[in-house]
Amino acid sequence: MTHWLLPIDPAAHAEHQPHDWATRPDATAVWEAIARSQRIDRWCLRSGFRIMREGDRIWAYLSRRQELCATGAVRRITREANRWYVQIAWDEDLTAHLCRQPLPRREFGQVPMSTCRANPGAAGVLDERLRVLRVFRAG
Repeated sequence: MTHWLLPIDPAAHAEHQPHDWATRPDATAVWEAIARSQRIDRWCLRSGFRIMREGDRIWAYLSRRQELCATGAVRRITREANRWYVQIAWDEDLTAHLCRQPLPRREFGQVPMSTCRANPGAAGVLDERLRVLRVFRAG
């Protein structure tokens, strides 16, 4: 399984964001505001679309907050009118936990400027975080 980082700028969804979106420790309201602003299960891709596969893991990276707040699986890659899109099945339970305790960039060390594969160091951290989240869900 490949881990992908999907950068999202919360400020691009400012009309729905709480006033303290940049500083609140819990990212739940930030993620919910993005979902009110656009479909969160379908994202336009400018990179990665040729090598991304169904079943790969996507992590939503809140660029201005520099943290991961959501995770899901690639459902499908589609091309529509000369644009590529990824359809994502967000894992609601794992995302809820991750929103409450976002993973800061300092822990996985990669700065995604566009949709990209996690580098080996970041992938190791993400594998471990996924394991912990799954244990949390099972427990």
